[in-house]
Formats: sequence, C-alpha cells, structure tokens
Amino acid sequence: MKDNGPHETNRITLSFIALLSATTLGFVCGMLLAPQSGTRTRRQLHTMALDARERVDEWTEDAKEKVDQVVKEGKKVVGA
Repeated sequence: MKDNGPHETNRITLSFIALLSATTLGFVCGMLLAPQSGTRTRRQLHTMALDARERVDEWTEDAKEKVDQVVKEGKKVVGA
C-alpha cells in the first residue's frame, strides 16, 4: 500500500474515528429504543461502559509494556 505521508495517515485516522463514532452512536440509539424498561437499559449501558473501560485499561497497559520493551531493545541497539 502506498503511503502519501502524514496527510494519508490523518485521513485514515479520521475515517477510523468516524466509523467508531457512528457505530457507537448507532449502538446507543438501539439500546435506548429497545423494548425494555429504562432502568434495565440504563443498568445494561452502565455495565457495558464499565466493561469497555476495563478493556481500554488492559489495552493501555499492554501498549505501555510493548513501548517499554521497544525502548529497552532500542537502548541495546544504540548501546546505552
């Protein structure tokens, strides 16, 4: 795939964010319009938000570990 520099990367990033936002909005609308009680829907949304937060925390921790590993490898290569 040909990369046209930072503009192409920004376009791809914005496209991904737009897709993620549209998916989330559609999901939330579907949950709010679902044929169940408001209390149950709010409880379900709260549980899903907590699960999503936990997954993001796990991804963040994994990313930090990978960055630390890359930094250590980089220091070995440079000789620091």
